[in-house]
Amino acid sequence: MIEQPLFDLDPSMLPAAELPGPGARPDVGAQWRLAEVQIANWGTFSDSIHRIPIACRGHLITGPSGSGKSSLLDAIAAVLTPDKWLRFNVAAQSAGARSDQRSLVSYIRGAWTRTTDDTEDRVVSKYLRPRATFSGILLRYSDGADGELTLCRLFFLKGSGTRTSDISDLCLCEQTGLDLADLQQYAQNGLATRALKSDRPEALVTSNGSHARFYARMRKIFGMAGESALQLLHKTQSAKSLDSLDQLFRDHMLEEPGTFALAETALAQFDDLKDAHDHVVQLREQRDHLTELKSAATVYERAHAAAAEALELTGSLRPYQRRRELDLLRADAASLAEKLVDLEVAAERAHTEKRLAIDDYDLAHRATLDLGGAETEHLQQRIEEAENARRGVAERWATLARQLAQAGIDEAPTTSAEFAELQAQIARTLEAGLEETGASHAEHDRFSAARSRVKALEADIDSLRRSGSTVPTALLEVRWALAEGCGLSESSLPFVAELIEVDPRWAQWTGAIERVLRPLALTVLVRTEHLSTVRSWVDGHRIRARLVFEEIPASPPAPKPARSEKSLVNKVTVAESTFGDWVSWTLSERFDVACVDTLSELDDHPRAVTLAGQIKTSRTRYEKDDRRRIDDRSQWVLGNRESKLEALIEQLTKAQQELAAAEEVVTAAGAAQARAQRRIGILAGVREQSWRDVDRQGAEAAVEALERQLRELETADGDLQTAIAAEREARARKEAAEDAAREADYAKRRAGEELDALRAQVERLERAIAAGEIAEVDDSVAAELDSRFRRVQRRITRDDLADVAAQVSQTLQEERDRSQNQASGAASAVTRLAAEFKARWSSVASDLTADVADRGAYLRMLDEISAHGLPDHEHRFRDLLRQRSRDLIGELLGEILSAPREITERVEPINSSLLRSKFDEGRFLRLKVKTRRSETVTAFIDSLRTVAEGSWGDEDMAAAEAKYATLAEIMRRFASSEHVDRTWRTVCLDTRQHVSFLAEEIDETGKAHATYDSGAAMSGGQQQKLVIFCLAAALRYQLADPDEPVSRYGTIILDEAFDKADTRYTRMALDIFIEFGFHMVLATPQKLLQTIEPYVGAATSVENPSRQKSLVATMTWGED
Repeated sequence: MIEQPLFDLDPSMLPAAELPGPGARPDVGAQWRLAEVQIANWGTFSDSIHRIPIACRGHLITGPSGSGKSSLLDAIAAVLTPDKWLRFNVAAQSAGARSDQRSLVSYIRGAWTRTTDDTEDRVVSKYLRPRATFSGILLRYSDGADGELTLCRLFFLKGSGTRTSDISDLCLCEQTGLDLADLQQYAQNGLATRALKSDRPEALVTSNGSHARFYARMRKIFGMAGESALQLLHKTQSAKSLDSLDQLFRDHMLEEPGTFALAETALAQFDDLKDAHDHVVQLREQRDHLTELKSAATVYERAHAAAAEALELTGSLRPYQRRRELDLLRADAASLAEKLVDLEVAAERAHTEKRLAIDDYDLAHRATLDLGGAETEHLQQRIEEAENARRGVAERWATLARQLAQAGIDEAPTTSAEFAELQAQIARTLEAGLEETGASHAEHDRFSAARSRVKALEADIDSLRRSGSTVPTALLEVRWALAEGCGLSESSLPFVAELIEVDPRWAQWTGAIERVLRPLALTVLVRTEHLSTVRSWVDGHRIRARLVFEEIPASPPAPKPARSEKSLVNKVTVAESTFGDWVSWTLSERFDVACVDTLSELDDHPRAVTLAGQIKTSRTRYEKDDRRRIDDRSQWVLGNRESKLEALIEQLTKAQQELAAAEEVVTAAGAAQARAQRRIGILAGVREQSWRDVDRQGAEAAVEALERQLRELETADGDLQTAIAAEREARARKEAAEDAAREADYAKRRAGEELDALRAQVERLERAIAAGEIAEVDDSVAAELDSRFRRVQRRITRDDLADVAAQVSQTLQEERDRSQNQASGAASAVTRLAAEFKARWSSVASDLTADVADRGAYLRMLDEISAHGLPDHEHRFRDLLRQRSRDLIGELLGEILSAPREITERVEPINSSLLRSKFDEGRFLRLKVKTRRSETVTAFIDSLRTVAEGSWGDEDMAAAEAKYATLAEIMRRFASSEHVDRTWRTVCLDTRQHVSFLAEEIDETGKAHATYDSGAAMSGGQQQKLVIFCLAAALRYQLADPDEPVSRYGTIILDEAFDKADTRYTRMALDIFIEFGFHMVLATPQKLLQTIEPYVGAATSVENPSRQKSLVATMTWGED
């Protein structure tokens, strides 16, 4: 190629003093400089290998925007820069272009434009190489003597892949000169890494993104101490975007601080602390949940114990009553035996007195006879007979008066005329016949129906109390017989109603749900293995009810999701059991019925039910059955036991009231009929009587006549009168003694008979006790029953015992019912809480069941948590918090606080480098570091101090929780992907942002003449000059040993450099890089060309007129 000036320059435009001459360039010795770039299939560099020789003096790459200048520089960066730092076209991005449009894939594919994809409604890239393709980049370096180095990177992208993971690559490093044409064969049809290694054993070849050895070898050859040099070189490529010292040092000079790694470590190790705290919180929640369960379990156990005690007392009530009766019998027999002895003595005394009275009477009677008293005796006998007759008439008249009163006749006849009138009235009444016919058939039917209703309700209540099941008694009896006949337990043949309950939150829907589910609820569930036995028994027996049973497979299908939130399926709960899965599936499959609030909503669902019980069974069919009231809880089989029992008792009360009313009507009618029949009988008997039978006046007149005759006889003889008076007195004493003797004998005989009866009862009860027919009663039970009987009645006799026992029995039944209701409610609470516990903490309760029977295991778990689990884990949590706070947070806090000092120490070597080159005439630069923390950072440091500092010795759990809350919030923000938290994380952890950089302009004595900072009012050129000067010093520090005048690696690439500087500052900046011994490769879009030309030995022009293919042309010129 002919060496000639690429640009027409007028030397007069440049002052001679400012033209760089040979003396301005330091002696770089054997320095590695880029000598040639070769690329194939990279961006719009297509179809062939493009070779661009790079001038050793410096090189300029120019061309219009979009021609491919940056693509060429990105190719160089793709070889020199590890992928973790690699960013393409950074200069354009910093100028405002969108980021992330250029990537390895876009360069390998040859993305040259973007178009709209109408099928996917998005903007997509258009590629020059849409199929399988390869790309190659080769950099050849020379040390200016005999040394050559080739760095090459080959890519292969399979098929039509557009992801980074679809790329395979290899890197080659060999200290000899190679050509890409010799290497492309190893990539054209897929990377042949093994073949390349075999063919070039002297080369170092790495592949598949694992290129650490490649970069280590390259750094060793170039004399670079660490990877940060490669990062700085890459960032220097976009140095046009450096506007301030802060940006230079924060983004290009200083490595990412260790605070980020410490934060990641803290975040990783925080998991242990978080797990410990979560475990503590979980144990607290478990403790609180189980404490609530314990309260319910305590209520259950007390109520259950009370019900059991009432049941035990009820069971012991009959034998206690019999034994109490025996005690009372024995006491009464003993008392009566003592009384009988007194009665025997009294009877003997009465008989003695009777004999003496008879003797006295006999003497008096003989005396009267001796004085002529025979006629008197005869009159007395007639008087006695007449008196007896008078008493008989009086008794018959009194009986007649009572009979007439019973027949409704108030006045009995006292004269013959009245008697004749009564007889006529009776004759008329008897002829009229019976008027009362008794209760009607309807009244008898009402009474019979009421009595049957009461019996049925009593049976239902008794069945519900005994079985605890809401299923009708008839079906329970069938189930019992079926289980007995098949040798199965009743629990293995459950009714669906025993497995389903309406959720209390939807209690108002119970009646409607009852109507929908009743056919299913009264179905018996039979396991497949029992089906044959059940069918045989059912077929061979007469079933006195409608029995429906269904086979239950071992593995029923999974329930389907409900079609609507209003579905009945969402308003019922299914008990946990071996049948529960089948019931849940059946509900979702056959009873997915919407519960709608309004009639209009029926049109929105294929199957639905209203609150009033109207059921939509299909698109066109509706039904409503009000034969039973929808709110009749006594007929429900899905409601809970307590509600149904309450409803049945309420109905029993009403039925008993109806029975009493019907019985009163029937009894009244029967009584009226009986009274009428009795009246007819009485009147018929009265009609058979004569007046003489009831003539009291005639009987009294006969007695008076005889007594008058006796008085006349007695008056005639005084001695006889005296004897008669004595005889009368003796007779009266005799009769009194005889009466007394009879009464004493009667009392003695009755007492003896009663004593014999008592002893017989005592003997019978003693035989029953000896035979075991009357059970033993425990002393404690007996004492409790004694107390209960005494509370009813303090002094109890045999006559009172049965009534008192009945009252005690009723009280015990009421207590049992009340306790069973309490126990049932508490059992439901325990079951609900256990189910919630299992659902929430299934791992710790996997072996437990959500049943009240397993409450002991839950309570033991509570005891373990309270006694050991929670205290132990709280102690471990505090230990971990103390350890993590001191080790991790303390270290992070120390790193943040010490960062300004460490950054100052990092800047010192750069200051030494700056002192080796003048910034201006007689002036040098000196960098200073100033701490500037924002309020956000200050608050963050305060939070770290809260966690890491303070005394841990006596810290309680509340203080530890407070520290943990602060730490947890810090960790949450560290882990968050939210933009605001990521920004906060960077602000707090990036200690490079906690300082600001100042540059002092000093003289040779170190005296400061001017100070510049990032916020100072400087022109763009001034800022850029200042930053570039510091950048050059930093590069010198990174690439050269302190004792070396120039670095072993010299090529520096600047893309779109000095776009804000004028000619003078551009020259000065270039002079700086030249003075530091760097080899400049500059790219600019046809700006400052005349200023740059003296600093380079060649220029490459890049054109892309078609936008699909970049063309290059290079021109070199001599040193002169």
